[in-house]
Amino acid sequence: MRLRSEKGEGRLSSIIWLIVLAAFGYAVWHVGPIYIAGYSLSDKMNEMARAPKYNHPDEKIVDQLMKEVRERRLDPYIPRSAFKVTTYEGSRRITVEYDVPIEWLPGMKRTFHFKHEADQPII
Repeated sequence: MRLRSEKGEGRLSSIIWLIVLAAFGYAVWHVGPIYIAGYSLSDKMNEMARAPKYNHPDEKIVDQLMKEVRERRLDPYIPRSAFKVTTYEGSRRITVEYDVPIEWLPGMKRTFHFKHEADQPII
């Protein structure tokens, strides 16, 4: 009577699944921080869009957004001119578009395109 471990079955599929899992982990490790930084920037844009217009002019809002960009290490991808701030009588709209090139797997590069918009009533 042979034991199952003596047949050698399933070893190749286990190695393949381990390689797939390692590749997935590598991709998440490189792509995840960019998406997290983008969501954080979008949240800050919504917060700044609600700021009162009498003490938060458009230039001050862009300054604060650029500070957030530097903190999130997105400054190589987002220049100051990428932010479009438009203040209306009762609302404010902020938009930004940028591209981030990432090597998501060894030897495989991709450019991720992000577009964030915030249109909020002014408090």
